[in-house]
Amino acid sequence: MLSVKNISKKFGDKTVLDNVSFEIKDKSVTGLLGPNGAGKTTLMRILTGYFGADSGSVTWDMKEVNLKSLLHKSKIGYLPENNPLYGYMLVREYLEYIVKIKGAEDCVMETMRVTTECGLANVYESKIETLSKGYRQRVGLAAALIGNPDLLILDEPTTGLDPKQIIEIRQLIKKLAKQKMVILSTHILPEAAAICSQLLIINSGKIVLDETTSKIKNLEKKFIQLTS
Repeated sequence: MLSVKNISKKFGDKTVLDNVSFEIKDKSVTGLLGPNGAGKTTLMRILTGYFGADSGSVTWDMKEVNLKSLLHKSKIGYLPENNPLYGYMLVREYLEYIVKIKGAEDCVMETMRVTTECGLANVYESKIETLSKGYRQRVGLAAALIGNPDLLILDEPTTGLDPKQIIEIRQLIKKLAKQKMVILSTHILPEAAAICSQLLIINSGKIVLDETTSKIKNLEKKFIQLTS
């Protein structure tokens, strides 16, 4: 279990996160919802160790973690909204490159593992720039999975995809959640309701809802009530 306690963050005089607390269970998908500027991206970047919090703590299986440590970062896979791919590379080359950056063992085996897991075998030797948006998202997910992290943080993974691609990515996320914790940030409320077992709504830097999805009868109505 991942436990976030009283995380706060300011940029200058602006409070971006204000005593944010929540818990995430193993083998689950937690939706992180909120309007633009609510603090979602800042929270995700703190959890990945991209930058530090001003106060608060994070514990993993009841042990406090140093978010900046390499050990912590090795346990997290992150897919940012703007998937940072190199179009001129082959899928194989890009994944091998990420394996080397992350220092994962056995480059060939690790590359093949994530290729199989994300359904990339038929485009393995294709240039990334020739792929559909759906396949590019799969490549980004494969890169996030390198090193077999325990926690996946996915920022808008289905943005710009067609309905078929959205369904495929949803199915892949559900499959991954059978083994890992997943945090899914999205503006698409039906997607959150379809995938997530737990929902967090953040507004003006504060958690205004932390509830299991099954207990929320009308997510759209609840979202508007809490963020207006």
